[in-house]
Amino acid sequence: MSRRLGLLGGTFDPPHLGHLVVAECARVELGLDEVRLLVAGEPWMKGATVTSAADRLRLAEAAVSGDRHLRVDDREVRRDGPTFTADTLVELRAEEPDAELFFVLGEDAAAGLPRWERVEEAFAKATFVVVTRPGHAAPAADVLPAAVVHLEVPQLEVSSTELRRRFGAGLATRYLVPDAVDAAVRELGLYGAAATAP
Repeated sequence: MSRRLGLLGGTFDPPHLGHLVVAECARVELGLDEVRLLVAGEPWMKGATVTSAADRLRLAEAAVSGDRHLRVDDREVRRDGPTFTADTLVELRAEEPDAELFFVLGEDAAAGLPRWERVEEAFAKATFVVVTRPGHAAPAADVLPAAVVHLEVPQLEVSSTELRRRFGAGLATRYLVPDAVDAAVRELGLYGAAATAP
């Protein structure tokens, strides 16, 4: 029986409970053996990230620590130049030819699929899973591959942008990120966060 591998891409700047809820819902409801957080190196559609790739990797590792079904994949950080999903899926298919790949993304990211590089190649390498996200309309059917899977997940009103603001302003962040992520943000001095929790 082939392995069923989920892939959740993002900048994870920082990773938060919303990311982990999506990963866990995909794992359980799609019967996946593992979900990998694909930390983007140089995401060509987002422009510059706030935080270095090394620090974002450290935060992602903290987020999944203690969960044997989740792990971090750093291949996009190690790759030079812009991050393209098609390249990642080609690499993974070569490494695990018998695995069934599921690429998980939010409705907002799915709406941008027509602008992706080599999107048809990406569609051929993995089943795309579109999850609901607060405040975003579902993408038009004509931008999605025919075999797309829709996955409804609990709605958490939390975003990395808001978390960066909260850390910098000294506002509460507990229960919005895993404790290990909160501790790592403060240890690294990211986002202007105080060294100790408020």
